[in-house]
Formats: sequence, structure tokens, C-alpha cells
Amino acid sequence: MPRFRPLLISLALLAAGLVAAPQQNQPAEAAVTQTVLFDKGGAGYGCYRIPAIVRTKLGTLLAFAEARRTWCADSQEIDLVIRRSEDDGRTWSAQKIILSGTDADPNAVATRGNPTPVVDLETGRIVLLTTMDPGTTNKPRTPYVQYSDDDGKTFTKAKNIGAQIDDPSWGWYATGPVHGIQLTRGAHKGRLVAGTNYDAGGKVAGQLVYSDDGGDTWHKGATDLRNDGVIPQEISVVEKVDGGIYAGARNNNGSAGNSRTFAVSNDGGETYAAPYATIPGLTTPTVQGSLLRLRATDQGAKYNRILFASPADPERRRYLTVRSSFDEGKTWQSVADGTRITSDWSGYSDLTVLDTGEIGLLYEAGAVDARDQIRFARFIETDIGLPDGPAGPSTPDVSGLGNNGILRGGTTAVAGKFGQARDLDGTDDAIQLPFAESLAVGAGDFTAMAWIKYGARTTPQAIFWGYNLNEFSQFWLRAEPADARIRGLITTGGATAAVETTKAYNDNVWHHVALQRNAGTLSIWVDGAQAASVASPAGSVSPGRPFKMFVGQRLDGAHHFDGSLDEVRLYKRAITAAELNSIRTSNVTTVPNVVLDLPLG
Repeated sequence: MPRFRPLLISLALLAAGLVAAPQQNQPAEAAVTQTVLFDKGGAGYGCYRIPAIVRTKLGTLLAFAEARRTWCADSQEIDLVIRRSEDDGRTWSAQKIILSGTDADPNAVATRGNPTPVVDLETGRIVLLTTMDPGTTNKPRTPYVQYSDDDGKTFTKAKNIGAQIDDPSWGWYATGPVHGIQLTRGAHKGRLVAGTNYDAGGKVAGQLVYSDDGGDTWHKGATDLRNDGVIPQEISVVEKVDGGIYAGARNNNGSAGNSRTFAVSNDGGETYAAPYATIPGLTTPTVQGSLLRLRATDQGAKYNRILFASPADPERRRYLTVRSSFDEGKTWQSVADGTRITSDWSGYSDLTVLDTGEIGLLYEAGAVDARDQIRFARFIETDIGLPDGPAGPSTPDVSGLGNNGILRGGTTAVAGKFGQARDLDGTDDAIQLPFAESLAVGAGDFTAMAWIKYGARTTPQAIFWGYNLNEFSQFWLRAEPADARIRGLITTGGATAAVETTKAYNDNVWHHVALQRNAGTLSIWVDGAQAASVASPAGSVSPGRPFKMFVGQRLDGAHHFDGSLDEVRLYKRAITAAELNSIRTSNVTTVPNVVLDLPLG
């Protein structure tokens, strides 16, 4: 992945008023823009905090915030306000109060806050969870719910749901604050889920709540009550591709830079599979953070991607940065590989995907204090880094999975073994494969193959390389003419096996070479015959995310192939000798389980 990329070049901090909208049906703007939506002192409020944002079923953006009357204290007269955008955040409505005061008197002093909006995409209803305290003390705090059935233009009167998801013995109670989700997979499809936390008996609980009737009634769900080294608060939830729920939280008992914790629910938010655990390497201060599903392979994407937004300074609330997980929250990008949105002070945030496919980020920030403003940033995935790097001319994959190769360095089309091939110059030519989950062969058997024709140089020359380098999990097939061999290797979690031929086949004649893992054996095949085999270690050759794959070079740009390549394929099984020879002799394309087929025409 590219190193740290500050998004500061095109960050026009637009005035809080309306801006002109572009013509309809135009492509999404690539430039990152930022708009101040809530500014301290605006509309008579001393401070705005706690942003939350959702996109409705009709595509409208709803931006929520706490409007704090005097300054930034958590318990005082606080109203809940909203702004709407019907053009993907380019223009915004005037600020409007949607919740204030007590149940009996909307003008009474009370704290209304912790906005947690959830969109029901089946009905279009926007459900809003919040909490209230008297405004003179932060206890008791009671959860409420209200709805909008007109795309966020108006909301119903807030209803006390303390009897549903609260308890009289609990003290501090907080919903979110960040958007909730509607499940789209599995037995609980359609369920609304949100995060909450509360204090009870000297302990703190991270809790999920859920509704199966569009937000009318709510239920207590997964709960982790504890007083040890992990204190989960301010929970953001995202649905995993396997139907589970990943709950990321602020660890209020974390150390500097190590203040994130997570748990997973596999039953629709009713229980946690295990207690909350710290997330190593996800550097933040002690602060709320927000999660968003950006891509999912079960929805047609080539890779999974979950975004996380939070300040990245380990001790102080500044450097709002977007980082990604490509493996469903198992690992996260480092600060250096993330994308900094601002170098100002920054705090709480929320994320959404716009109708245009852009990413919207609502966050606290300020040049002097992180609570000076709430800004809306709009950008595209390219701005936060694609796992494949920049796109370029491509060569088609005919496997049906669309794993088209990107031509790097200016490869030349030449006559191939079957049709056309690609000639690589040994200097900077290569074919980069996309980061796609379909290309991860994991711990299973596989067969990787290509036609090669070379002989100009005796330096090591990579034919096919996947996933990683050195001692990390990987596979590769490489010509080593100086040692009179072609060599194949796999590494799985530190265990390595390698096979090699007794000839280099560097005679400028077409040869078919294949590397295969088959039931505990690693073998290399040349021109339809097995040349060597060894015992193969068990385990995945592709556990890391995102991974890289190249044809014609090593992953770090070394060992460029100098010659011609044709008919590169990868199968997610050990194909039979008969199948391999049908491919070699007749270029058969009906052998099943192919995940990559590059004719290189």
C-alpha cells in the first residue's frame, strides 16, 4: 500500500452556508472537499459536539449533532439538531432542532444527545436513538427513540424506552454515539442493531441493542460487563460478510495509543462470541471512533474493506485519519498506511457511503480545539488508496471472475504459444493482478501455471509470485538460469517447501511450467511431466490482507522476467495430470475451479 497520504491539497473549507450544486448526472468529483456544518457560536450555541450521519433510502444525507447551549460540558442544556443534504453533501439545509427539553416541557433545561440514527432500508424509516439526563447532573440517563417517515424532514416525539434497554440499577447510559446498522445477511436479515454502554455496580458494560420491528420496540442484546483492563464504550458496529457483527469500541482503560477494543456477535447481536479484546496496532488516543463497510465480496466486490476513522495521535485528539481493514477486522492499516484527513485537532466522527459511491465523513475538528467545528468531508476510494495502486492498461481475465491484469512498464504483444503473448523487457515490465478474494488460495490445494520463452539473461526471473515475501506466507515460481533450474516455493506461517528442476529451459523455446500443491505434496511440472516433488507444509499461503500478486516480477519489483509469457492460469485445486496436459496441448478452457485465466492477447 502507499505510504501516508495527507488529504490537504484540495480541502476547500467551505463556508457554513449553502454552496452551488453541480449539474445533475455528472461524475463524482475526485477532489476532496470539506464543509463546516456546525460552528461554535452558531445559532446561539456555545459548542457543537457528537456528530452522527446516515444516508436515507432516498439518498438524503442527515447530519446530527449536539448543540450545547453554553460551552462544551457534557451535562447542561443541550438540544439535538440536524441538517439535510439532497445532493450528496454539496449543499445543506439550515440547522433545525429535532429534540430539546424534557418530556413535559421542550423549553426546560435538559441534556439531549448521543445521537444514534439507524436507517431501515426496507421501509425507508429513520430511527433515532438518543439519551436524556436532567441537564444539571449526568444521572440518571435514559434512552429514547423517535422516527422519521418523511426522509428526515420531521421526527416524531421522542419515546422513553428505558424499560426496554435500560435498568433502574444502572448509572451512566449512552447510545452510540454513531450510526447503527440494519443486518442484510443470515437469519436476522432486516434487524436493526446499535451499540450502547452503561455503568453498573462499579463495572462498565459494552452492550448491543436490537429491534426486529423497524425500531418500534428494542431489546437488550450482547453484553460484556467488566472492570478489568478493558472498558468498552462508544460502540460502532459493522456487519461482516459472514453475517456476524463486528463491534469496535473505545477502551476507556487503554494506554496511550492502545485504546481500541472489539468483540464479535454471531447471532444477530444477541450475545458476544467472546469478551471485548484489545486491538493491537490500531493507534488512537482515548476517543470515539467510527466504522463503515465500504466493500464486500458477497456483494460483487473483489475484496472486503471496512473503514475506521479516528484521531491517530497516540496521546492527543488530533490528526483525524482513515484506516482500513481488508480482512474483516482481523488486522488494520498502520497510521503510516492510513490517510490523514486533517492535521488539526480532531475528535468524534461518523462515516457513510454517498449515492455517488463517494465516502462521507462527519467529524469534530478545529485549529485551536477539536470542539470548534463539525466538518463534513467528501472523497472517493482512490483518495484513501486502492490496494492495487494506480490503474493502467489491462489484459483480460477470461475465468469469469474479472481478475484482469494491469500491464506495468509497457509490455509488448508478440506471437504466443496460443494466439498472442506478452514480451517483458526484464527491466520494468510486469503484470499486476488485482487484490481479489477469489485469488486467495488459502490452505487449500492449487495449481499455478504459465508458458514461458526466455534465454537472454541468467539473472533470477520471477514467473508468478503471490501474497508475500521472505519468511511470510507466499507462493512463487521463478526461473534461475544461473543455477540451471526453475524453482517453486511455498511458505505457510514460517514453514517452507521448495521444488526445483534440473534444467533452466532457457533455450528461447516455449515451455509449459506449473507449480502445484496436492494433498501434502508440492510439485513442479514442465511440459506436462512432473519434474520434482517434496512434502508440503499445511496452512495458508495467503493469510494477509491486502495481498499482492504479480506475473513477471517479484512483489518488491525485483527479478523481472526477460522473455515472453503466455496463458497464465491459477486453479483453486490440484488439477489432474490429464487436465494439465489437455491445457498444455490444446489450451482447453473448461477445466473447473479456475480463478485466473490470462490469455495475454
